[in-house]
Amino acid sequence: MAEAETEMRFDELPEIPEGSTLAAEWWLAWGHLKSKKSEAFLSVITLLSVVGVLAGVAMLNWVMAVMTGFEIDMRDKILGANAHVILSRYGGNIVDIDEALEGVEAVDGVLAASPFLLTEMMLRSPWGSTGVIIKGVDPVRTADVTHLLEDLTEGYDGPHQLLSVYDDGDLDIRRQVISSLVLPFPPMGLDRQAMEVTSEQPELPGIVIGSELQTALQVQPGDRVQLINPLGSGAGPMGMPTPSVRSMRVAAVFDSGMYEYDTKWTYAANTVLQDFLKVGNSASAVEIKVHDIEDAGRVGDEIEEQLGYPYYTRNWMTLNAKLFAALSLEKWVMGLLLNMIVVNAGLLIITTLIMVVVTKGREIAILKAMGATRGTIMRVFLMEGVAIGTIGTVLGTIAGLAGCWFLDRLEYPLETDVYELDTLPVVIDPTTVATIAFGAFVICLLCTIYPALRASSLDPVEALSYE
Repeated sequence: MAEAETEMRFDELPEIPEGSTLAAEWWLAWGHLKSKKSEAFLSVITLLSVVGVLAGVAMLNWVMAVMTGFEIDMRDKILGANAHVILSRYGGNIVDIDEALEGVEAVDGVLAASPFLLTEMMLRSPWGSTGVIIKGVDPVRTADVTHLLEDLTEGYDGPHQLLSVYDDGDLDIRRQVISSLVLPFPPMGLDRQAMEVTSEQPELPGIVIGSELQTALQVQPGDRVQLINPLGSGAGPMGMPTPSVRSMRVAAVFDSGMYEYDTKWTYAANTVLQDFLKVGNSASAVEIKVHDIEDAGRVGDEIEEQLGYPYYTRNWMTLNAKLFAALSLEKWVMGLLLNMIVVNAGLLIITTLIMVVVTKGREIAILKAMGATRGTIMRVFLMEGVAIGTIGTVLGTIAGLAGCWFLDRLEYPLETDVYELDTLPVVIDPTTVATIAFGAFVICLLCTIYPALRASSLDPVEALSYE
């Protein structure tokens, strides 16, 4: 029986889905990265490229974490001694304090407010004297606005009580110490035990001093000091100003962690300072604490609208603008300089890929002769650079985070006179970590473009003619 003739109908064949060449391209790229023993030098350069990216990313994370820690610690200490927003009055002191406080507290976002007096005087003890900044505070309100309570280290528990060191964080005891500023209390004996009031040892109002100032004056809580206002009593017979003197008792000692504050700043009750300065019931300004420190500008503007002229406000960002601008500039300049490590690693990536192009010229020519497009060759080399950058960036990020954790646990001690804090601060900012990783990846990607273009433009005929 004759075989039936069959007709091949190509138009009836099913469509073949278009496949992806990415897997093949990655296989080629990975084969280039793990070169043969005869090309061991190329593998060493590849390894150095990965190590360079790793080192750059890790060091950037370490430095940025430490510098961010310094910036945040500095900000917290400044905001601990000062409020977020300061309300002042053109032309002098605020005389209608209650009305100003009522208007401030009516603004949305205000957490607490407290009036204060601020001036410069001299403080003298039997063992020394120095110029100080004295701040009159409201003993009840100031605890809600500043960190004065949290910074107390020692002082009276109250009249006729023993010296105490506040390591237990008992805020009630601390509030009692601050409240005692408005009440005259008796001194302690040389053995720091409570003693009866005598004519030689009168009851005196209290003053809070910094830890460094305590060392300079060689005093303890309960000791007597003299507050001197050089211009207090007006002009004398010869036309020269006559100083006024007020005896005080050291009620407590604070330690803010900032040398400038601990050396110069002192605190007394508003009523005591008002009486000493003879300014009546007035305040230099009102300090305000807000719910969100980043919202201080908006709160300040609303307070100005609420109270109107002659009141005006300044917030912590404007008061310390130059300091924080300098810290920010220092951080980014340091980051830019350290980023040169990643750039150098990128140059190694360029060197690695150019050497691959030179050594693999015959393979590239054969691939192009077999139909590989310029895009295919370009993607192979882009994948090689991306692989180096990704491995280095991931390992560098892991090493950077591990190093930050170690530095944080180590609590490396610092000289407080120089750095104004006792241990090395480390703060990991996720945004900064992500930015560093993304930047390193982009640098590595950009460094692969030239070698990839060079490889894709290789003429197969010319390349094979030398083989």
